[in-house]
Amino acid sequence: MLEHRTLMSLSKDVMYVQTGCLALDRLLGGGFKRGELTLLYGEAATGKTNLVLQTSAQTARMGGKVVYVDADQSFTHQRFHQIGPDLQELSHNIIIFMPETFLDQTRTIESLEKYVTGSVNLIVVDAVTTLYRATPAATSVRFTLNRELNRQLAYLTSLARIHDVAVLASSQVHARLSSMFASIEPVAKRTLFHWPQTIIRLETTGKKSTKRIVIERFHSKNNPNMACYVTLTERGFE
Repeated sequence: MLEHRTLMSLSKDVMYVQTGCLALDRLLGGGFKRGELTLLYGEAATGKTNLVLQTSAQTARMGGKVVYVDADQSFTHQRFHQIGPDLQELSHNIIIFMPETFLDQTRTIESLEKYVTGSVNLIVVDAVTTLYRATPAATSVRFTLNRELNRQLAYLTSLARIHDVAVLASSQVHARLSSMFASIEPVAKRTLFHWPQTIIRLETTGKKSTKRIVIERFHSKNNPNMACYVTLTERGFE
C-alpha cells in the first residue's frame, strides 16, 4: 500500500502536496496546490516553520523531493527528524540552501530551476522577508530591495506554474498602528500579496499549543471565510 501511495504522489494527476495535518489538508481541499505560490505569515511562535517542516517531511515520506531555502536559518535536522522519525533514510530528498544576505537569496532563488527535476514536488522559502528586513537601507535603496523581492516572488510563481510544484513562502510580520488599535501584517505586504494564489495567516490563541489557521485567499479568491484550530505537538500540527 505504501509503495502504491508513493507512486501516486509522483504522478502529475496528484494536484496537492499534503501537510500531514488532516484538518488543514481537508480545509485546503487536499493540501497545498501544485502550480501555485502559497504565502504563510504570522507572529513568532505561531508555527510557520513547523508547518513548512511538516509539509517537507510529508513530501519526502510520499516519495517526493523538496528544495528548501532556509533564509531564517531555522531548519534543524533534530526538529525535522522529530517531526518525521521515520525519515532517517530519506533526508537526501531535502535539498537545503542557506543564503546569508538578501543578494545571496536572489541568486539562490534564480538558480533553483537547475534543481527542480521531475521528482521535486515542493519548494520552500522560510522566510522570504528575513534577509530583506535585515538589510539596512535608505529610502532609495529600499526601493531597489522591494524590486528584488518582487522579482524573487515572480520567479517563484513562474517555477510553480512551469514545473507544476507547490511553492511555500513564509513571512515575518510587523505591527501596523492606527488611531484606535494595532494589527499585524506581513513585511512588504503590498509586494507579498500581489503574487500568491493562496494566503494563510497563523495565529496564537489562549492556549500555548493551540493555533488558529485562517485562509485569507484561496486559489486567488479573497475572503473565503475558512479557518481551523490545530494543536502543535512534537510531531507537528495535529
